[in-house]
Amino acid sequence: MGYTSEVHIAIPKTAEKEMDKVLNKHNLITEDEYSYKFKKTHHTQRWKEHTNGVTKDNSNDIILYQASSLKWHEEYKDVQEISRLIEEYEPSGACIVCVGEDYVVHSYMGEYYDVFNIYMKVELV
Repeated sequence: MGYTSEVHIAIPKTAEKEMDKVLNKHNLITEDEYSYKFKKTHHTQRWKEHTNGVTKDNSNDIILYQASSLKWHEEYKDVQEISRLIEEYEPSGACIVCVGEDYVVHSYMGEYYDVFNIYMKVELV
C-alpha cells in the first residue's frame, strides 16, 4: 500500500463551498466514518481575550476536513487543487497539516498550530 497520511484541513466558513466543490470533483468527501475520504465537521473555536482588565469572549466558526490513510503527494492533481485553495484562504486562517504513518508532520500550510494539536500517543495493545 505504501506511505499514507492523516490529513487535517481547517478553512474559514467563507471557503466551505469552494472546498466542497474541489473535494466532490475528486470524490474525496464522505459522511461514512469508515471511508478513506474526508469527513467534514463544523467547529467553533472559543477563547478569552484579556486587555486592560477587561475580558472579552471571542469565537471563530471554521470548517474541518479530516481523513486518514490517504496518499498525499504534491504531484497529484487533487492535492494541488486543495493546496491552492488553502493558500488562497491562508490570510483568513486556512491551514492544512499532514501527519505520516510514522507520526511525523511531513507537510503543512498556514498556522495549523492555531487549530490542531499533534501528539504521539503510546497505548498498550
